[in-house]
Amino acid sequence: MPIINKIEDEKITILVWEITETLEEIIALGEGINTDNYTSEKRKKEHFASRLLVNEICPTKTIIYNEFGAPELNNGKHISISHSKELVAVILSDKKTGLDIEQISEKSLRIASKFVSARNLIKLNKEKATLIWCIKEAIYKWHQKGKVDFKKDIIIPDFFAKKHGSVTAYFREKKLNLNYLKINNHYLVYVCN
Repeated sequence: MPIINKIEDEKITILVWEITETLEEIIALGEGINTDNYTSEKRKKEHFASRLLVNEICPTKTIIYNEFGAPELNNGKHISISHSKELVAVILSDKKTGLDIEQISEKSLRIASKFVSARNLIKLNKEKATLIWCIKEAIYKWHQKGKVDFKKDIIIPDFFAKKHGSVTAYFREKKLNLNYLKINNHYLVYVCN
């Protein structure tokens, strides 16, 4: 299990796995993990990898899903899971949390008008568009109740995108502090509050 990044402090544990294994190799690592709900090999790998990462942090705990489809642990800890291309990331915390990982791509820039206000589209490049999407997706996962308008409900004051840092955002007027990190050609963003 090639864990390529680990972030740990008193509030959180984050593990990031770069999937280089075949499905058969991953299955051998995770006996008893059910993937019947998935038909694609990619989704099965992501499912197995996320369960193995959770087991690495918190052995014998089971992931369940709430009525909005957000993952929860059966021991009261909070969890968020994300995957993009070959990377899978998991965060566990005693506090409510949200995490997203996205590959930097032109796609985020092409669809930016769906999640970025018109006045902020002018100076946008693919890297910053991907980071903004990641921030908003992490907040959405932190919220865990669906029904979020990414443009109206999540406001991010202008900032300079770097390799790592923190950013303040407002979700329905609640101030949230998020941390981010560039890993390979991806951004990982998390919030814990």
